[in-house]
Amino acid sequence: MKDLMICVTWIAWLLLAMPGAYSHPENKNMYRSLVLDDNTPVNPLLVARSIRVAGLQMNVTSDIQTNKLTILEGISKAAEADADFLMTPEGSLSGYNNTFDAQELKVAMQEVKEAAKKVKVGLLLGTCYKEGVGEYEKCWNQIRVYSPEGNLLIAYSKILRCSPIAAPGTGEMLAYEEGKLETFSWNGIQFGTLICNDLWATPGYTTMANPYLPLKLKEMGAEVIFHAINSGKNQRYKAFHESSAELWAQSLGVLIMEVNAAQGTDPTNAQSGLIAADGERTVKVSEIGSQFFIADIELDKTRSVPEK
Repeated sequence: MKDLMICVTWIAWLLLAMPGAYSHPENKNMYRSLVLDDNTPVNPLLVARSIRVAGLQMNVTSDIQTNKLTILEGISKAAEADADFLMTPEGSLSGYNNTFDAQELKVAMQEVKEAAKKVKVGLLLGTCYKEGVGEYEKCWNQIRVYSPEGNLLIAYSKILRCSPIAAPGTGEMLAYEEGKLETFSWNGIQFGTLICNDLWATPGYTTMANPYLPLKLKEMGAEVIFHAINSGKNQRYKAFHESSAELWAQSLGVLIMEVNAAQGTDPTNAQSGLIAADGERTVKVSEIGSQFFIADIELDKTRSVPEK
């Protein structure tokens, strides 16, 4: 009987593997290729291609303790919503500045990381970060990505830092060190991260050559881009900010999730939410005040996984 079962199993496998041997078109497409384009053998294992990300549009203050309490509350809400990650705005823990106390930030960051790890919620944490001492101290404007298990996946630092046209090379270009573009993967999905002006290259605030970072992330394999923002409330820039993100999503065929910093009772000038690969906003968040929202990101439901 055992030999018979082995024989039947091999016959079934061959029928599924041979092109044209099984007539059902969906199964044929699913199983007929047992190698990738580079002849790497694959295991026809079906894997989920989805992620649930909570967004926290919050008022970002210059007080680390106030910011920390807001983020801890967001972590609790994300856990209750069964989110895989919580995403916060640019500078959300440190404050959007380079004058914060580095040691106070590190203590607060550890509390936030431990709280998220305890409830198995990953973090896309917008915060500035310092290393070094005295004249050797350097500051970066970052998105620090932690897995639900608490492991640091990437610490991306803003590249296209703002400076006024009247004084090129000043402003953020002096305040923060330049970062390096990277991607990371989780649950079979490749992600990229950008911070505020990285995506826009906003006229009036950009004196560096535009490196077209969304395009570069796409070329690096990114399928989803997380965009942390702290863009203020000047409504003159709203249409430019939002249409730029929508057009990048449409032209590259990627999803873009955006989380902006709230501006008290005033509306922001870039909407938080999720933009689909066709450029349409599928999750829209109020521009006014603190907001907590959920974005369910789903790509192709299945794919072949290379054997290790």
